Amino acid sequence: MSGEEQQLVDALRHRLPSGLESLMEKYGDVVYGLVRRVLAGAGRTEDVEECVSDVFLAAWKRINEYDMTKGTLRTWLLILAKYAALDTRRKLLRHQVMQSFDGHAAAGASVEEKVLTKEASAELLALVHALPEPDKSLFYRRYFSYESIEQISQGLNLTVKAVESRLYRLRKWFKAKLGERRAE
Repeated sequence: MSGEEQQLVDALRHRLPSGLESLMEKYGDVVYGLVRRVLAGAGRTEDVEECVSDVFLAAWKRINEYDMTKGTLRTWLLILAKYAALDTRRKLLRHQVMQSFDGHAAAGASVEEKVLTKEASAELLALVHALPEPDKSLFYRRYFSYESIEQISQGLNLTVKAVESRLYRLRKWFKAKLGERRAE
């Protein structure tokens, strides 16, 4: 751990507001970027900003849980961000589903469009469930858990290039399958 990072951790552990300010200044952009990617398509800018604020508040409250032997402060903060964003995403999607069940139509969406969207989602899930391993795990880890290519390669004991190639082939296969079914 660098001296600067150690000072930052010490400031947070001593509950100095300047420590939180420095943390946000140093890692705000990277945390915001991760949260924005995870919430893409599920939330608005306000949801992203609220989640980022929650991440820094969690870091402030849980700084004593940080163990420098397990990773850098940046890594720990990004793990907090990832799980906070995934929780927020689930809540937002659950809220959207509940609204649609309550009969609150999305602006401009007809019943036919809703049915087609539901059918497309069910079709995609059926295709994912039919995938053999490790492709199914690869797909879930990348597109549902938003893991990086590096994390997936380590978790599945594959090279980064192998993961990239498999993801490329999976995307191509999905496009072909979905195109075939729509042509029928």
